Amino acid sequence: MMNTIKAIKQIDRITGPVLLKLFPKAFKADLKAGPLKKILVIRPGGMGDALLLLPILKEIASSFHVTIDILCEPRNKSVFKSVIFINRIFSYRDLKSMLSVFQKKYDAVFDTEQSHFLSAIITRLLRADIKIGFKTNGREKMYSKSINYTHQCYEAKMFWKLFSSLYLVNNNFHFNFPYFKQHDHYQNPNFKRKQAVCLFPGATIDERLWPEERWAKVIDWLADHGWHSVLLGSKKEKGQCKKIISMCKTNKIINMCSRLSILQTSWFFKRASLLITTDSGMLHLGVLSGLPTISLFGSGIKAKWAPTGKQHITIYKNLECSPCTKFGTTPPCPNNYRCMVQITPEEVIAVAHAHLS
Repeated sequence: MMNTIKAIKQIDRITGPVLLKLFPKAFKADLKAGPLKKILVIRPGGMGDALLLLPILKEIASSFHVTIDILCEPRNKSVFKSVIFINRIFSYRDLKSMLSVFQKKYDAVFDTEQSHFLSAIITRLLRADIKIGFKTNGREKMYSKSINYTHQCYEAKMFWKLFSSLYLVNNNFHFNFPYFKQHDHYQNPNFKRKQAVCLFPGATIDERLWPEERWAKVIDWLADHGWHSVLLGSKKEKGQCKKIISMCKTNKIINMCSRLSILQTSWFFKRASLLITTDSGMLHLGVLSGLPTISLFGSGIKAKWAPTGKQHITIYKNLECSPCTKFGTTPPCPNNYRCMVQITPEEVIAVAHAHLS
C-alpha cells in the first residue's frame, strides 16, 4: 500500500506541473446562479483528512439538503461509508467508477486536496459550472473559485472555510455530534462494566511513533489505578501491539488490534473515558466520536492537526527541528526522532491522571 501511495505521489510531482501548464485559466462562474443541490467532493489521501471533512459535509447536507457524492481512494472509502449523509461513493482506482463520475453533471465540484495536482486536473475535466479548491502550487487556475490555504489553521476549520465560500453556514466552526451510523448490534463481552482507556500506538510513518516500552508503562499505570486498556490498530500495528503487551506487567488489556471497523471502533469510543494516541487518523476518529483525547505530536503541525478544547490535550516538545511535515511529506529525521523520544511516560501519565480523576 505505502509503495503504491509513494508511486502515485511521484507521478503527481513529475507530471502534475506539466499538465497544469496545458490548461488555460478557468473562467469565473456565476456563484449566484442558483442553489447548489448536487455536488461532488473529491477527497484523496488517508483516513485523517477524510474524517476532518465530515463536519462541514454534515452541516451542508442537513442545512441545505444537498446531495453529496464522493470521489475518494480505497484507503479512505470506509470513512464515507460509515455516515448517512453521503449519497454515492466513487473510487479513483476503479475505471468503471471514474467513467461514471465523468458522465455525471454536478452543480459544483469541491476539490479538497491541499497540494497535489492530479485532483485539480480531474476537477477541471468534470462536468460542473462551479469548481472550487485551495489556492496552492498554482492549482487555482483550474478552479472557478479558489480559497487561500494556511498551515496554521485546524484542518476541519480549513475545510469549513472552503465550503462556506459557497454555502451560507455559520462562520464559527463547530462539531455537531453524532457523525457515524449507529452500531448498536455490535457487542464485545470483554468490555462490559469496565472502566476503559483506548490506546493507539501506530502511525503512518516511523517519525510519529512513540517507543513501545513507554506505552507499556502507561498501560501498567492505568491498570494499577483500576483502568482496562483497549489496544487499537490495523494489521500494520499487530506486531507493535503484541510487543507492547509482552512488556506489560498487567493483564488488564483488551487487544482489539486489526479486529475492528470504523463503526466498531466508534462503538468502543462511545463507552471509553479517554483515548491516548499518536498524531493519526485514529485521533480524529476519537474526536468525531466525542471522546476526550491525549495526542502525542512530533513531526506533524500541531496547529493544523491537533484538536482544541478542554477535553483534548496535546503533548508537543516544540523543538527547533519540528514540525517538519508539510503537505503530507516528512523528510528523513537526522535527530533519531527526538521530538517523540523526549515525551516521557510520566508526562502522559500526569495528563491522563488529571483527566481520569
